[in-house]
Amino acid sequence: MRVSTGVLIGLVVATAAVLVPPRVAGLGRDVVTMTIWGQPFEDRLFKDLYARGFEKLHPGVSVDYQRHSDVDAKYNVWHAQGTGPEVMRLRITTYHQMVARGMLEPLDEYIKDSKLGLTPRELAAFPPQLLETLRVDGHLYALPEDTAQFGLYYNRAIFDEHNRLHPGDLVSYPTSAWTWADFRSAAKKLTRPADASHGPVSGFDVVIWEWPFMEFFFQAGGELWTSDGLSTTINSPAAVEALMFLGAMVQDGSWKPYFSQLGGLGPPDRFQNGQVAMYLDGSWMVPAFEVNAPKLDFAVAVPAKGKSDRNMGGSVLWGISSHARRKDLGWEMVHWLVQEPQAASYWDTLRVAPPAHLGVIRSPSFGSTKGVADPSRPGMYLVPPMPAERFKDRAQWLVELMTPDPATGVARSYIPAGLYQARLEEEIREMFKEFLQRAGAADAAFARGLLERTERNVHAFIDRDRAARNLPPVRR
Repeated sequence: MRVSTGVLIGLVVATAAVLVPPRVAGLGRDVVTMTIWGQPFEDRLFKDLYARGFEKLHPGVSVDYQRHSDVDAKYNVWHAQGTGPEVMRLRITTYHQMVARGMLEPLDEYIKDSKLGLTPRELAAFPPQLLETLRVDGHLYALPEDTAQFGLYYNRAIFDEHNRLHPGDLVSYPTSAWTWADFRSAAKKLTRPADASHGPVSGFDVVIWEWPFMEFFFQAGGELWTSDGLSTTINSPAAVEALMFLGAMVQDGSWKPYFSQLGGLGPPDRFQNGQVAMYLDGSWMVPAFEVNAPKLDFAVAVPAKGKSDRNMGGSVLWGISSHARRKDLGWEMVHWLVQEPQAASYWDTLRVAPPAHLGVIRSPSFGSTKGVADPSRPGMYLVPPMPAERFKDRAQWLVELMTPDPATGVARSYIPAGLYQARLEEEIREMFKEFLQRAGAADAAFARGLLERTERNVHAFIDRDRAARNLPPVRR
């Protein structure tokens, strides 16, 4: 096949964009390279408030702020070249692999430093379960920025209309006390066909990826890994129970899974268009629905619980490259980023996830936000503000999930992580999609077959990785 000169030039430029190491602004000694991913409007927080704010506090320091869509690829290439940023934004799903590859600077000595370390109060502000998840052989290599949560979105107008038409069969709005039985009963009752006055309504909908399965898997009492993190326990009765519960919702018609990759109205569109009564998704969808459907009468509740009340979540972290030139300045900035004022600014500006700071969650500042104004449209917002009167409907559920139980000290929020978590989630995504495509006629034997394949694929990947690193095979 012939390749034009223009295409070749494009390939060279694209390759160079990944291979070029982090820029060093001015080549001065007091430079901090800060790398993130995100939407351009998020520069309002990361660049204007964080990067420039740190510079104002440190007049001799220049922050080389970089936003990349392919930041994970850049981290890997930079590490291979022996370079890396002072401040790295990274996902918890890749954290343990980065630690194993020596990509992240250990933070223990910085944390314990008598002058610049974390105070006991600052350490106690992190969700304890999350901080423990980040410890590798007792050591920390990053600090958490946020802790996104899965919530149960519901259209109040659909509930109200059902109750008006069926006064003898009322359905309450979801609460934190709801069980799987409450959830499924409501989904069945709220599902209705189209008639002369309205279109069809599904009782429930969700985007098909790994989080929805893991949500129900954890609530069925499942665990993803053995204690050493080298064998997955996904092939379990809890996983079968989760699949069969979700499959039953497909079979009774209260959920019609969406598989198309060719456009059309997906689950978020159907919810914001009033075609879905209950919708499961992450905390980041609250401001999205407010922008896209400002008249939608919705609220968010803690998802229903099963045998366990664990709730699926995720986290974004701040770390320092093991190859950074100025690790001392990198630590100063990371330490500053996780302090309460900056954590509060994260919520106040973007509102996609609560910050990983219990002090902010419990403070009055969590009760309202300013948002991000749209500079091209006066009076409009890229991220809408949350007035105090909206807090109960839009954010109270996050406080419920993140606040530790006084009796146990454990919060419902649960963030899975591990050395091979990213690979396992890839396999779960494919398994879950395949199950739902056959859910109308699926049985427990079919579910077990998919789970066995998932287990086999993950173990094969782990064994290949260990062999490549001259490590002994795992005895299972």
